[in-house]
Amino acid sequence: MNSEYTILWIDDDSKRREKSNEWLGRDDRIEVLPFAPMDIASELIGGDQNTLDQKNPDLALVDWYLQTDGYGGDGPSIEGILHDQYSDMPVYGFSGQYGDRQFMRESKQGENRFEIITAPDKITAQDLIDDIKYYRAIESKKGGGLSGILDLLGADAEYKQKIQSILPQEFVEGIPEEENYDPGGILRFARWVRHRFIPQPGLLWDDIWLATKLGMTTGVLERYQEEFSQAEYNGIFSHRTSRWWRPEVTSHLAELADEQGESINRTWKDAPTILGISQYEIAECVVCDNKYPETVAAGKADEKPEFQVHFRCSNIEISRSSPFEDIRVLVRQ
Repeated sequence: MNSEYTILWIDDDSKRREKSNEWLGRDDRIEVLPFAPMDIASELIGGDQNTLDQKNPDLALVDWYLQTDGYGGDGPSIEGILHDQYSDMPVYGFSGQYGDRQFMRESKQGENRFEIITAPDKITAQDLIDDIKYYRAIESKKGGGLSGILDLLGADAEYKQKIQSILPQEFVEGIPEEENYDPGGILRFARWVRHRFIPQPGLLWDDIWLATKLGMTTGVLERYQEEFSQAEYNGIFSHRTSRWWRPEVTSHLAELADEQGESINRTWKDAPTILGISQYEIAECVVCDNKYPETVAAGKADEKPEFQVHFRCSNIEISRSSPFEDIRVLVRQ
């Protein structure tokens, strides 16, 4: 049976290479081609692609630290060799030292080159297959104009101007066609979606932002997710995260308010009444312990925002242009 997807596994650990197919669960949909670093470098740089002849790999998994096997480079150098040959192939970095502080620092620096930085035991066949489908979907929208990007994001036409205003310049008119296309554009668009559009609160909110803007604690949110199911983000790479369209959330809340003869002024104060949230379930600021925090802040700079706080109990660390929310940090008392 022919596999639907071809994945390169590049690793200086021979035992891990031998079991690379097992790491991915022996999924029949995937053909795993394991390589030692020197072998893949010789094959691609030397131009003698015997093993890769008739192959068009969909994705590569590369060991971040290459310490044996006689290869003098590291994971990022292999990434560069791969992209010289396959400019739009996603390359994922992994390491058994994922929890190591040095690796965590390097992973942050490298995320603009590697599509994902992860630990080998966090890699699943289904995630990779879903990712590959999304990369193929991006490629299919070349020349499709801005409507193609809206399709990729699962966005209604009413979002056209808002999304166009935040797109990187090369994509404001859509994914360019082949003759106007710089190699690597598919990856650049995917990185924008994965590292900016999805994680940075703006048109999309994560669960903590959604709960905060609805005036509830995060523990209560699960009961109300179905109520706002039409606002859930289902665009590309949605399988790896939970996000909600901010305009859809506020629009549905306004509809509920109208049905009840109520009005919306500040969602974090008005939503609990409209949704029937008890006083015990209303969010409280982690700094002052008073109710109705309006925003989300990090404990300190460079950390993930995850605390419900008032504006007055937090400071702006980074000011962002609309529609993205400012990055805020707790005020210590």
